[in-house]
Amino acid sequence: MGGPLAVLATIGILGSLPAHPIAARPLAGAHVTTLGSLQSGVNGLGRMALRVTPPPTPAPTAAPAAPAAPAPVVARPAPTRRPPSPPIVGVGGAAGAQFSLINQDRAANGVATLAYSASLARVAQYRAQDMLNRNYFSHYDPSTGQLAFVGLLRLWGIPYSTAGENIAWSTNPSMAAINTMFMNSPEHRANILKAGYHRVGLGVASNGAKTMVVEVFSN
Repeated sequence: MGGPLAVLATIGILGSLPAHPIAARPLAGAHVTTLGSLQSGVNGLGRMALRVTPPPTPAPTAAPAAPAAPAPVVARPAPTRRPPSPPIVGVGGAAGAQFSLINQDRAANGVATLAYSASLARVAQYRAQDMLNRNYFSHYDPSTGQLAFVGLLRLWGIPYSTAGENIAWSTNPSMAAINTMFMNSPEHRANILKAGYHRVGLGVASNGAKTMVVEVFSN
């Protein structure tokens, strides 16, 4: 029988969502495992790193003067479907263990510790449970093709100018083991140790067969 299966992915954003698609590239010497191969039971460690570069902001242009026109009839917009927000709770359990490990790593590397953010934890917990419920593993919502955690930050009015997300799932529920894998991956380690991040929220969801961990960082 093979050892526990674990998969990681990470992403960081600066400012608004870019207009162009983002390419994924494998880390050197690592095996990128797709959802299809995960369902086929491939054993091993796969990692995927994503980087986002915001597009240049166009210079504002003056709008041409419009002729006077009758007041338009404003149609009532259709109601927007908002995903339910998990309740805000104090950090504890598996998420609390992961929070402690992150701050231990930062302190050991001379970086200021992060504050726990209940609002970011809402995003992280929603993401962890949603990926588990819908059986996908990606920074992108499969139903929209958009960056899922960025959409939630905007939808729930959580301010940020720089933010990042680490995600992992593993058949080993040990937070210490998952954190070690994060720290052994340069891209995930960079998010954990980034001095520009001051807050973090953690989400952990499990169905008994696998454990999903989401870390959401912001300034």
